[in-house]
Amino acid sequence: MLSSLVLAGMVVMPTLAPAQEAGFVVELEPPADAFSEMRVGVRQFGQAMEPASDYVRGCIGHVAGEGAAALFEMTEPGSMLAFSAHGDGLLSLVVETPDGLFRCALADQAGAAIAQIANPQAGRYRVWAGADQGADIDARILAADRAISTIELAGLDVAQLGEPRAGRHLFTATPETGRQILVAGGRLFPEEELRPLDRDYCPGYSRLDAADAVLAVEALEQMLSIFAMSERDLTLAVVAPDGRVMCNDDTSGLDPAVTFEDAPAGDYQIFVGAFGQGMGGDLYDLYARPGAPQFAEPGAGVGGPPRAGQVAHDPRAALRGQTLATAEIVARRPADDLVPDQYCSGYVGSDAPDVTLLVEDPAAELSLYAVSSVDLVIAVQDPNGVWMCNDDASGVNPAVTFPAPVAGEYQIYVGAFARDAEGAFTAFAADGEPNWDEAQNPATATLNVEAEPAIARFAFGPQTRPDPRTVFDVRDSTFDAFDLGNDCAGYIDPSRPDMVIEAQDGLPQLMIYMVADGDGTLVVVGPDGTLYCNDDFEGLHPGVLIPEPAAGSYAVFAGTFDGRGGLATLGVTVANPNWLMDREG
Repeated sequence: MLSSLVLAGMVVMPTLAPAQEAGFVVELEPPADAFSEMRVGVRQFGQAMEPASDYVRGCIGHVAGEGAAALFEMTEPGSMLAFSAHGDGLLSLVVETPDGLFRCALADQAGAAIAQIANPQAGRYRVWAGADQGADIDARILAADRAISTIELAGLDVAQLGEPRAGRHLFTATPETGRQILVAGGRLFPEEELRPLDRDYCPGYSRLDAADAVLAVEALEQMLSIFAMSERDLTLAVVAPDGRVMCNDDTSGLDPAVTFEDAPAGDYQIFVGAFGQGMGGDLYDLYARPGAPQFAEPGAGVGGPPRAGQVAHDPRAALRGQTLATAEIVARRPADDLVPDQYCSGYVGSDAPDVTLLVEDPAAELSLYAVSSVDLVIAVQDPNGVWMCNDDASGVNPAVTFPAPVAGEYQIYVGAFARDAEGAFTAFAADGEPNWDEAQNPATATLNVEAEPAIARFAFGPQTRPDPRTVFDVRDSTFDAFDLGNDCAGYIDPSRPDMVIEAQDGLPQLMIYMVADGDGTLVVVGPDGTLYCNDDFEGLHPGVLIPEPAAGSYAVFAGTFDGRGGLATLGVTVANPNWLMDREG
């Protein structure tokens, strides 16, 4: 009886050789390394005529005959060879190994059969699919270096799943009530790969004999999130009622989440697993929520000490935009975790605010805003516990405005639209609308010129004698000054000036210079916001010369070309600098 094979979409009608074997042979080559895989598929047709028990005692079903086998040639020995088959009415799978021995694998209720051979030898393997006598065989046979699961062969049959390990749950969460806990303290069983649910991307391990939980949704949800948390590195796979499969590993730290847009009504099969196999028994918590995932209790981050400190509201400075802080962006957790009853985009450091603003005598309106070259977000809690958040108020820079501010502490979280984004921001407060013109001046936006200087603040006029000089340690820094403006180079600390010079009227020129052990750099911001930079004025020593300087405050930021800091002397003069290094202040 002739049969046919289909390989890569082509039907091959075999020609019987004298030994009654098909002339088409599929070559198998073991994978070269642990990151590669061997997988070849054929499709076998024929009529079930010969009893499978003629080949292996006790085997059930009938095969299409000795000459109708699918032929596979193993080019060299391997560590594992598995033949996995699936087809309607499949009862068994018969395999003959190169040494002439036969083995039989019986199919399960889904019509899938798997025969595994440890340490397979090089040579020819013959494979037959078995079905009821007289039936037309139509089976898919895969040869691989691992067993192919029934789910991958036949798809997930929800009707064949056992009862969910952690039960069925009716979805009752609303935007007002927030997240719904589905499972508290569920046990992990990281035994089988989740990859069969979606071969493109479904990492980790669980059990596929039953879902861990089933979520019953009664009506269409515009956005539905399912997420889990544990001390272990979790993974998550969810099969929606419409057949969509979504998998995730790390959405928030090591905790996974999936979000369905236009989530249909019906049952959601939820598989919670671990990224690594084995060592089951760890506990997890499982949640569902309309909208984005919410990994923390609303407001959970409030109370930690502010990363950039507490600042008192200055009504005089706030008229044009008070600089509150310049700091590195922290964008680890969804901003939505902080804020109840509303959606906030982006990510922040929810463990603590970035800066706390203390307001004693509020004006009629208070705006809090931030600028950066990075796409920022902001979330603020006022003294009454009211939250406001924003993503893009001016370009990629966010702002919130309280129309009737109250006295007390404002907890300000500045983050980024993208998780783990890197860069610096400057936060501002204004009585009234945000002052974007001044805030988006590069020097004002990134350098906290209004902070108290690290070394000193002093007046300097035509009669000042002797010329001020001070010995100090330049701070290590990773803040890149190259993009601030022309002639700017190296690395500085933008959080506060090293020195502020209060220039008096009548100066013919102002020379600010630095002598350092290494290659130094200077950035100076004048009273009108003008930026002055220099890297190498005298050898590797920087100097900034300002002719006929306007009276006012000159904020001096000292740094080094490589950011490593070191000992330096900073000086001011109207004449020629003293380029000698002082060692003691």
